Amino acid sequence: MTGTLRLQTTFAILGTVLGLGGCKDQQDVLMDGAGTGIGGQDTGIDSGNSGDDGDDTAGDRPRNATERCETSRLGPPMLRRLTQTEYLNTVADIFPGLMVEWSGGRLGVDPVSKLGFSNDAEILQVGPQSAKEFYDTAEEIANLATRADTLGTLLPCSTGTPDAACARTFVEDYGPRLFRRPLEATEVTTYVDHFSSISAASDFATGIKWTLVGLMQSPKAIYRSEVGALNGEMFELTPYEVASELAYSFGGGPPSSDLIAMAESGALDDPQMRVAEARRLLATPRGREIVHRFFREWIRYSAVESATRPDPAFETIRSAMAEETQRFIESVLDEGGDVRDLLVADYTYLDAALSTFYGYGNVSGEFQQVVRPAEWGRGILAQGSVLATYAHNDYSSPTLRGLAVFDRVLCNLRPTPPNDVPALNESAGQTEGLTTRQRYEQAHAVEAFCAGCHAQFDPLGFAFEHFDEMGRYRETENGLAIDPSGRGRIGGELVEFADFNDLTTKLADTEPASACVTGLLSLYTFGGAGGEVCVAEEARTDLIDGNIGLLDFIAELAAAPHFTTRRG
Repeated sequence: MTGTLRLQTTFAILGTVLGLGGCKDQQDVLMDGAGTGIGGQDTGIDSGNSGDDGDDTAGDRPRNATERCETSRLGPPMLRRLTQTEYLNTVADIFPGLMVEWSGGRLGVDPVSKLGFSNDAEILQVGPQSAKEFYDTAEEIANLATRADTLGTLLPCSTGTPDAACARTFVEDYGPRLFRRPLEATEVTTYVDHFSSISAASDFATGIKWTLVGLMQSPKAIYRSEVGALNGEMFELTPYEVASELAYSFGGGPPSSDLIAMAESGALDDPQMRVAEARRLLATPRGREIVHRFFREWIRYSAVESATRPDPAFETIRSAMAEETQRFIESVLDEGGDVRDLLVADYTYLDAALSTFYGYGNVSGEFQQVVRPAEWGRGILAQGSVLATYAHNDYSSPTLRGLAVFDRVLCNLRPTPPNDVPALNESAGQTEGLTTRQRYEQAHAVEAFCAGCHAQFDPLGFAFEHFDEMGRYRETENGLAIDPSGRGRIGGELVEFADFNDLTTKLADTEPASACVTGLLSLYTFGGAGGEVCVAEEARTDLIDGNIGLLDFIAELAAAPHFTTRRG
């Protein structure tokens, strides 16, 4: 026990020395006039995060995800802490026989970066709280692994010759799986000596237990190494690092023995071989989940599942809204669609309940593809899950919806709101007979205090006003005609639009939206890429030019120079 605690202390000290101390990051909370913004209860979007303590400034550096470069650049070497899902998948793959009884670990929720992603290496680090969580998880697995009825299965020699040689077998078998590379001789010796120091004062099973705890909470198990070796002015990743990068980036778990063998043979030196493996991994359930997690964290549509509305029908329908969007995204991906298809596809997926709720489709059974009414919106931004997520409890919000376009689709840096934002009278629309747009124009456009910021995104949100706070189409509001027209900046150009479909068409037909989404996808796949956006410019050009779809773009990231080489 003492030896394991010593390893735990070493782990914490190593994290400090390498600058890997824990941190957390708060997403911006941009208040609109009602005092509720992204992160507020009405939107269903969590503005904070959990999972660690410490410095809260990491990850705050703004990144222009739309930046384009003539050629692909290299990001810096990185140590990437496994996400909660990656760590749990790793344990499940190494100890499949223990999964029936395992509770699933003690890891907290991963912190979220300002870009909205839960896998950013800059903030996904180890501090006192997460170190304890990893330690507790390791001990839980080790307890199961060393029970009398399981140890013999995991380590057959323990039933015959439970000695230091058998312990060495254990280290040489499970160490490489946890570290995702062969152990060095000194590492094997360290862990066997650790076993001996424990077992001498207890018994064989106890020694193995704490040896496993030591292996599982090692930085070499918890961090994905993308450091490599210095070769001239650049760092070349090792074959094992490349295999792990492929496995986790596109498959959500540790490299298989076959992938390790490919790495050892040099096969993964070929960029197209890496792309082929990326495609194979993306086709697995875990791989597809990685892609869907990007879209959930990008447009945050799954927040609808925790949103509330006064109408009791909403609570029964909100999970179906999230499934509608996931099925829509799945279809766009499977059909080879690109960002344009994501924004202007004229169909969605409804079941009977959603069809009745929205008022179109005439679906009588399970989910099926339905063509949307021509004037009732198109693409992902017209999905009920997105519309309800970016709205208030009992009225729509041009500010929240405009911001969804402003910073999630166009990657603009949202301004920081002042501390003394005046409150918007929520009942003004009823008592004064105004539309939501008119209320917002009075509160934000007329008052100079608000106009400077809100002029950047409120007009984009006005295009959404034919949709109420639950995502249903409406012709009028409070008996008044709705004006969905406006003008806003797409890239550096000020464009006018007549309505929602006109806005999404102009977003789809110009480069900024595609540059934003591909830039964010690159940053997401590469765990933030150390702040470098231009890591896959050839693939971005192919997608923006319409030569490949979103799923192919993700796979093509495996061919990027950054995948195997980092700047010195």
